Amino acid sequence: TNKKKVWVYDVDRKKMMSLKKDIKKTLPHINKLFKKNIKKIENLHLVNSIEDAVKNADFIQECALENEKLKIKIVSEIGKFAKKNAIIASSSSGLLPSKIKIKCYNPKRFVIGHPFNPVYILPLVEVVPGNKTSRNTVLSASKFYESLSMKPLILKKELPGYLSDRLQEALWREALHIVNEGYATTQDLDRSIIHGPGLRWSLMGTFLTFHLAGGKEGMAHMLRQFGPALKLPWTKLKAPKLSKKLSTKIISGTKKQSQSQNISQMNKLRDEYLVSLIKLRNRYKKLF
Repeated sequence: TNKKKVWVYDVDRKKMMSLKKDIKKTLPHINKLFKKNIKKIENLHLVNSIEDAVKNADFIQECALENEKLKIKIVSEIGKFAKKNAIIASSSSGLLPSKIKIKCYNPKRFVIGHPFNPVYILPLVEVVPGNKTSRNTVLSASKFYESLSMKPLILKKELPGYLSDRLQEALWREALHIVNEGYATTQDLDRSIIHGPGLRWSLMGTFLTFHLAGGKEGMAHMLRQFGPALKLPWTKLKAPKLSKKLSTKIISGTKKQSQSQNISQMNKLRDEYLVSLIKLRNRYKKLF
């Protein structure tokens, strides 16, 4: 933002030095979505150590690789240099906060803050407390994310994979089985979502979508009508073996779908689409 100072440290110096360049690429989307004319990023400071990055910060976001041992080490070091009551948030995608914070000084101020890619557009951030996280930490972290125009979703308690990734993983595993057994291509499966339930999900999610499917009686009728299908062999939640043959199908399938566009081109297209979609959705957000 224009008001907050941000200190950034990364062991990969090249990645850290390219950060300002990457941020400038996102500004057109941010300005369009949030109606803010953000041009200057002089409040972003690149530093040479974790100590310099955290010593003056009130809120610290750790974004290391999804490696439990590495995160434990980094969070422990952050705890040594951070202000006593500075909030420490980890952007893990599914690791348990109670394990990551085991060596953290003052663990009651540690919480998971799991955003979604692209984080500069998608508003969701899952806030996951550990077994020693204080309620005040959870509420303060949520308030901070809200100040960035994000939508914090506070979990009642920790569980592996949290909420959104568990739902995504279930869909992913089923899709892998379908491709592996030759029933469809990666493109077929993506089309089955983007032209169908994905459009409804973006507004109402799963439960309200099924609630409408029940007609006047809503979910009560839906469960009576479709509940018996839960006993049918429609899903295989245990993941298939990621064999060389299956990997080849997935890689070649997605390459064909990309139509020779590179990742940068596809990222730009995705971001433009998401901004337009979110702005449209906001016109219908009264209930949702």
